[in-house]
Amino acid sequence: MRAAILLLVLLLSMCGAQTRSTQTEVQTESQSTGAAAAAAEVSTQLDIYAELKELRDMVVELRVTLRYTQDELNVMEAENVAVKERLVVSETKMEALERVLQDTKAEMKIEVENLKKENAAQETELTAVKTRLAASAAEVMNLRKETAAQSADLRSVAERLAATETDMEQVKTDTAAQHTDLTTMKTEVMNLTKDNAALQTRLAATVTKVEDLKVENAAQEAELTAVKTRLAATETEVDNLETITEKSKVAFSAGLTNSRYIESGNTELNLVFSKIITNVGQAYSSATGFFTAPVRGVYYFRFTVRDNLASRYMAIRMFKNGQYLMLLYEYDTDGYASYLSSGLTLQLEVGDVVNMVLPAGYRLYDSVNNHSTFSGFLLFPL
Repeated sequence: MRAAILLLVLLLSMCGAQTRSTQTEVQTESQSTGAAAAAAEVSTQLDIYAELKELRDMVVELRVTLRYTQDELNVMEAENVAVKERLVVSETKMEALERVLQDTKAEMKIEVENLKKENAAQETELTAVKTRLAASAAEVMNLRKETAAQSADLRSVAERLAATETDMEQVKTDTAAQHTDLTTMKTEVMNLTKDNAALQTRLAATVTKVEDLKVENAAQEAELTAVKTRLAATETEVDNLETITEKSKVAFSAGLTNSRYIESGNTELNLVFSKIITNVGQAYSSATGFFTAPVRGVYYFRFTVRDNLASRYMAIRMFKNGQYLMLLYEYDTDGYASYLSSGLTLQLEVGDVVNMVLPAGYRLYDSVNNHSTFSGFLLFPL
């Protein structure tokens, strides 16, 4: 709009300059042509006046246009001011929204931190719950094992209780029979009393017999109690004997090695008879060479060992709980097989150990034929 106004002003200035130039030319021509050109000058002036009139009309129109343009410009400036005000309001709203957004971000950040803390606390609590759950599961397993053991004990007690109840039923039956007899006898006494007085002697005898029966009944009850006590003791002894009998099955035999010669060197060597032939009760260890007594009792041990002697000795020792019991040795020069064999009967306590030792500087021989063996078994428990 401002550019249009400037264009109109420039056009008016050009029109004024053209008019002045035209007047100057007319005057110059009139002076040079003189009177002869007077008519032409008048004509020219008329044309100029016409052009000036047109220019004035144009200026009037331009002024009107300029006025309308100025009005439009004012309206547009007013609209521009309104737009600026709306823009300021929008910027104010934007700033407010930005502040709200920043506050929201800060609140969200704080809330996220709180959620993280809550999550960490929940994870800690979950870990504790898992730990408690594992402990509870272990405790449940232990309770199940205890329940199984208690069930076995309960079944045993129930069996014994059933046997005792059977005995009690028999005793009750006998007592009922005795009561029946007593009632019968009382009836007979009453009948005899009604018959005559002569029968009072027999009645007295009958009363005496009844008293005797009561005494016998009391004695039978005492005897029954004693029998029950002896039965309980017998059951205990049977249980103990079953345990001892189960542990009393002890016997073993083992060969020395399949590697032919075993030598002790500069120090004595504990002999490990590693080839198990028999090991009832698992009291002999083929890993250590030690026999460990499982029950208190009398045991018999026997050994046989071999070497091929060519002007040399062979020897062997038996130990109990690390104490020397026996030493056997043999000397030969023919280079053929020589044997040492012996045995001992030992009283052992639970946990006592017996083993064979090869003295320093000696050797023994064995193969798949089991030339060298170590054996033992329980004779009887104590």
